[in-house]
Amino acid sequence: MLNSKISKAVRLALMYGAVSATAFAVNAEESEENIEKIEVTGSSIKGTDLAGALPVNIISAEDIKNTGVTNVGDLVAQIPSMQGFTTPVSSVGGGGTGQATASLRGIGEAYTLVLLNGRRLAPLDSGNAVDLNSIPLAAIERVEVLTDGASALYGSDAIAGVINFILKDQADETTVSARMDRPKDGAESYSLGITTGFGDFDRDGFSIVASLSHEKTETLRSKNRDFAKTGFLEFEVDGNSYFQLNGSGNAIPAIAHVFIGERDEEGRPLEGAYTKSFSPYYAQNGSCAPNTAVSPFANAGGEDCVFDFTSTLEIYPENERTALLLQGDFAITDDIQAFSTLSYTDFTLTSRIAPNPTGQLNLGAVNGDSANSVLYTKYVEQHLTEEEKANATEFRAAWRALPGGNRTNQYDNTAINVILGLEGTVLNDIDFNTAVVYSKNERKDNIKNGYYNRATFAPTIASGAIDVFATADEFAGDQASQDAIESVQWRGLWDTVETEMLSFDIRASQPLFELPAGEVYVGYGVDYRENSYALILTDAQKNREANAPANDTGYDLERSQYGVFTEFQVPILEDLSANLALRYDNIGKVKNSDPSDTQNYESNSDTTYKLSLRYNATDNLVLRASYGTGFKVASLRSYAQPLANNGVTGSAYTCPDLGDANREAFCPPGSIQYQAFLKGSPTLAPEESEQMSAGFVYSPTTDTTIQLDYWSIEIEGKVEAPDYDYMFDNVNLFNDSFQVHTSRADDTQRLLSVEREYMNLGKTETSGIDWKFSFNNELSFGQLKTTLQGTHIIDSQYTAPGVVPFEWESSLGKFGTDEEVVFRNVAQIQNTLTHGDFSHTLRFSYKSSYSDDRVEVVRGTIANPVMETVYNDEGQASQAFVTEHVQLKIPSYVKTDYKVDYFGFENTVITFGINNLFDKEPPFSLGDPEGHLVGYEGRYYDQLLRTYYLSVDYSF
Repeated sequence: MLNSKISKAVRLALMYGAVSATAFAVNAEESEENIEKIEVTGSSIKGTDLAGALPVNIISAEDIKNTGVTNVGDLVAQIPSMQGFTTPVSSVGGGGTGQATASLRGIGEAYTLVLLNGRRLAPLDSGNAVDLNSIPLAAIERVEVLTDGASALYGSDAIAGVINFILKDQADETTVSARMDRPKDGAESYSLGITTGFGDFDRDGFSIVASLSHEKTETLRSKNRDFAKTGFLEFEVDGNSYFQLNGSGNAIPAIAHVFIGERDEEGRPLEGAYTKSFSPYYAQNGSCAPNTAVSPFANAGGEDCVFDFTSTLEIYPENERTALLLQGDFAITDDIQAFSTLSYTDFTLTSRIAPNPTGQLNLGAVNGDSANSVLYTKYVEQHLTEEEKANATEFRAAWRALPGGNRTNQYDNTAINVILGLEGTVLNDIDFNTAVVYSKNERKDNIKNGYYNRATFAPTIASGAIDVFATADEFAGDQASQDAIESVQWRGLWDTVETEMLSFDIRASQPLFELPAGEVYVGYGVDYRENSYALILTDAQKNREANAPANDTGYDLERSQYGVFTEFQVPILEDLSANLALRYDNIGKVKNSDPSDTQNYESNSDTTYKLSLRYNATDNLVLRASYGTGFKVASLRSYAQPLANNGVTGSAYTCPDLGDANREAFCPPGSIQYQAFLKGSPTLAPEESEQMSAGFVYSPTTDTTIQLDYWSIEIEGKVEAPDYDYMFDNVNLFNDSFQVHTSRADDTQRLLSVEREYMNLGKTETSGIDWKFSFNNELSFGQLKTTLQGTHIIDSQYTAPGVVPFEWESSLGKFGTDEEVVFRNVAQIQNTLTHGDFSHTLRFSYKSSYSDDRVEVVRGTIANPVMETVYNDEGQASQAFVTEHVQLKIPSYVKTDYKVDYFGFENTVITFGINNLFDKEPPFSLGDPEGHLVGYEGRYYDQLLRTYYLSVDYSF
């Protein structure tokens, strides 16, 4: 009967991180016939030698527990080689839907392949990235991380590497787990889980593992963190005082926009016409209302008060997850077994961002056939000159609907993955593995609050029932106003995204022939899969019933592909072996169910290869190197998405100089977030890549292992959409991308908007060094295990979007034009001391310093700004804020975690831990990538601060 358990030597190797360790070679050789051949991530050939030519890092169940994390996304974030991944924090205004992804080397989540038990999962979108929230942490036995390109084995999306989550396949007892986490003032969480098993494979010929877990995390509000409570930032640089107002012209009380003059038939202002924009509250009181401040970039016509929307945010979203895992292994014959995996995850995330910004909401004509709005008469008319009153024709208001509550979306994500397969040995020496995989993700976007019925919202405001020029306190004290805004709320299902994958693969390995240095092995296989992506709009969205971001049309896209690969393992000399992998991929055409799509999509194919070498220089030293190629086609949406709503720009911009007065006439006044659109491109070319690595593993003793690997990745033709900052700064390159569209807030208004298109933007070059030191010390009172590991980035650069000839940019050690930071050094030190019934773990996580974004700020303080006298073209003097550009140096960051396990009670493990032991806050920064989180980087640093947790595991 098959030996289903990994041998003691292999278990020891896994415990030490050691697919790349050499200290076990001697013992392994002495008992080679007793060691089961296993397949390790990065090779299709089963073997007993764990010191491979590729760098694979093993994270065991014990390692996972030592991190103190509660979900797979946070676990991946702990890996030093991971940079550039998406976190649930991106749901706070950054366009995310609560997903968590993996990204090796900082080149993007689309280049890291995520596997579950060695098989692919359905992606979260139309590309390759997998939502890690669909993988239950409680069910994981270990994680294998291949930090080298593997396209020649796995296919196009393994350019940066592979992360393989191996689930528990045997449980000899039932374990019940419970945990509670208590950060400071918010984001409390708890989890419950049970794992049990039936059968012993060696004894009974079958084993079944079942795991059920439930987790819930509460929200964290910005007001509960000093570093996040306001977007009105005051700071000092070199002894000088500055401030930055990250505010919105959609304010409370509202900002009035009165159009003076007439328009032509297409809506362009006629000569002499203009918009007067001002705060009636400021004009009446001589100051801005609470939680607002005078904008340094005031609109024409008067003072413009901007609203501190950051103060209203929930910076860590509420979420809840229930996961079920069933896994079984069944002996068919002495040499063949069947295996099956069923995983189901229900993950709900509730995102609450700033209250609704109405934009310039049309509140009726002025001096027209019908009576003017009561709000115009009450608040606005008195602050116009007689000439302005006589020539006013349109009245709009930009309001922040704070009384209606935060914009709240509940994303209901369900994921189901089914794997059915066979593995074993046939014809004495052919090891095979084959499986069918079905995987589906469904994400429903339910609007819970903060969006309004487009048919009734503006008329209700125009009638005065909703007084947008009242202060927040005045509004809260008027029950009739509260009832009125509740009456126009729109709630319900908005859209659904479905992704599906059906795949089949078969792979095998066997010895070919004998050479003087040993046997030549070959691995080979074929895989086929179909992927689909569908955006299903509700009738409410099609009819634009609510003022939520809406698409004009849904779409249903699909594509099939197949690949064939072979791999040779050749012993050249007694201590030198080579591995050559070849793969052919054929990626089919994109198919769009929309008959109106007449684009001609092309299929793509390519052959990739990889050559790896391993040299046993001594019994304690292994040298290894590899070189490979890869290619990657764009996602389904990148090819076929029609021009669609893409929200608004993350930052506010002033009118670009297009050299076209016709389009510039439709610029929104002042500094504001522009409407954004995004579309695919059917002419995208495949990306091509080259990867190489070289390093060594040195184990002078069985208690010491030193690993170091140099790596580099070059990608040409990378598919991306240009970033907004770059487009506004380089209007000459993107002039045609600025087009006039109907305002989403007002069908009668047209606004200059930004259109982006996916492009092959050029090249990316990244290189660095991964290092790891592991030491074990036997002490008189216990054992101390120390692990130091990290990644040092030598080079990370990319060509500027759309620029020919190439103009190189970099985010290495600085906030780049891609609005990302690639940290030059990420490192961890972990010490685990075991003695008696106790195990203590102390963990330090380090990120190096970087240069922040260069931003325009204002001299002085908010209360006492530095002003200067300026003159217009007619020689008229006025006062203006004095602005400068500053660039901060963000210091390095160290987070310390501690936990202690107690084993003194039979069958019970009690753990007490403190994450962020020293209550380290994120450093102050001015870069604004997400649009809502300001003053710090929520993507890179711990927002929860000091967090206490207690867990109990009881087995019976």
